[in-house]
Amino acid sequence: MKIFDKHRITLAEILREIPEESLAQISKKTHVDHYTKVLNGKLMFYLLIYGMLRVDRLSQRGLSDAFSSPLFRTIFNVNGKKEISHSSISDRLSVIELNFFREAYECIYKRYSSLYTRKEIAGMCLQRVDSTLVAESSNKLRQGITTGNQHGKKKMIKYTINFDGTFGSFALMHDQPRYTSEVLALPENVMGHFKKEPNHATVYLFDRGQCSAEAFKEMKETENLLFVSRLMDNRKLKYVKENSIDQDSFDSGVLHEDAIIKLYKKEVATSKNGKSTNKVVLVDEEFRIVRFTPDEAEKPITLITNMLNLSAAEIAQMYRRRWDIEVFFRFLKQELNFSHFLSLNENGIQVILYMTLITAMLVMIYKKENELGYKTAVRRMGIELESVVLAIIVIESGGDLKKTKLPDP
Repeated sequence: MKIFDKHRITLAEILREIPEESLAQISKKTHVDHYTKVLNGKLMFYLLIYGMLRVDRLSQRGLSDAFSSPLFRTIFNVNGKKEISHSSISDRLSVIELNFFREAYECIYKRYSSLYTRKEIAGMCLQRVDSTLVAESSNKLRQGITTGNQHGKKKMIKYTINFDGTFGSFALMHDQPRYTSEVLALPENVMGHFKKEPNHATVYLFDRGQCSAEAFKEMKETENLLFVSRLMDNRKLKYVKENSIDQDSFDSGVLHEDAIIKLYKKEVATSKNGKSTNKVVLVDEEFRIVRFTPDEAEKPITLITNMLNLSAAEIAQMYRRRWDIEVFFRFLKQELNFSHFLSLNENGIQVILYMTLITAMLVMIYKKENELGYKTAVRRMGIELESVVLAIIVIESGGDLKKTKLPDP
C-alpha cells in the first residue's frame, strides 16, 4: 500500500512521518546529549539530512556552512550560537553516541517499511545483499582494507548492505582485511538481518562472491532462511537428481538444467610429517541448481537455492531482481555523497552510514510517490526546503522580515 492516498507527496509530509517521540526516547536511552551544549543528537541528525540534500560534495566545512545558513536555522529553529567550526563537527562525529543513530535508523525503517508492501515474487519479500567499497587515497584512515601496490596504496572501507526493493534494510561496515572476501561479508549480513527479522517469507539474493559451501550449508540448516545465489561457472558439483525441464513455463530465457546437487569444498589436510595439502571433500547437504541463459545474455547462469517448491522461472525472476541493489548503490554514491568520507573516524563513518540510509529513505519515498528519477527527486526536495522556510517566514513576520530571525536581504 502507499504511504498517502494522494498522488503527490511533499517533503514536509515525509518529514512529519519521522517519529519525533521515538527519537526523543532514543536520545534519552542512549545518553547522546550528555556533555554537549550545541551539537546534540537531534540537531546533528537533521544537520546531516539537510547537508546530504542541499550540499554538493558534502564535507565538514560544508556542514559548518550549512549550520550557519539562515535556511537551516529557520527550518530547525536553531537558537544561540550562530556558527560552528568544521573541527568541532569532526570532533563531535568521532565521539557522538553511535547507538542513537543506529536505533534511529531502525526505528524510522520500521515506520516507513510498514507503510509499503514489500512482497514481490511468489508472495516473498526479497532482500538483495551486496557490498560496495569507498577508498581514501590520502591514507588518513587509521583502519581500513589496504589495496594497491607500494606506489599507489589505498585504504578502503567496505559496506555490506541489504536492500528490500525500496529501502536499505540492514547494513554493516567492515574495515578489517579479512572482509576483503565476500565469503565472510555476505553471509554475515544475511545471518545478521535474519536474526533481527526471522521471516519465512523472506528470500536473500546475492551474487557469486559468496562461494563458501559451509556458508551455504549454514544458511540451509537455519530454519526458514531462504536464499538464491549465483554459482561460479566452473564449480564442481555432484548430481543427486535431475528435475524435469519445463521450457514452456520458463519466460526468462532458455532453461538448461534444474537439478538437486551436492557441493564440494577444499580442506587443508596435514600429513604425519607436518606438510599441508589441499584436498576436495563433499559437503553432506543437498541444494537445488537452476541453469539458464537469459534472453539478453550469451552465457548460461547457474543459480543455487534451498527452495524446492518454486518453479525454475520464479527462481530466475528472483535473481534478476538482485540488480536493484546495484542501482541503489549508484544512487547513494552519486546523489547522497556516499562516494567519499565525511569522517575518517570509525565512529563517524558508521554515523554517516546510518544517516545516509535514513536520508535515502526520504528520497525513495519522494521519488516513488512523485514518479521521479533519483537526481530530480533530490533536487526538488532541496527546493522544497526553501518553500518550507518561506512559509515559516510568512507566519513569523506577517510579511515583515524585520520580525524574523533572518538577516535583512
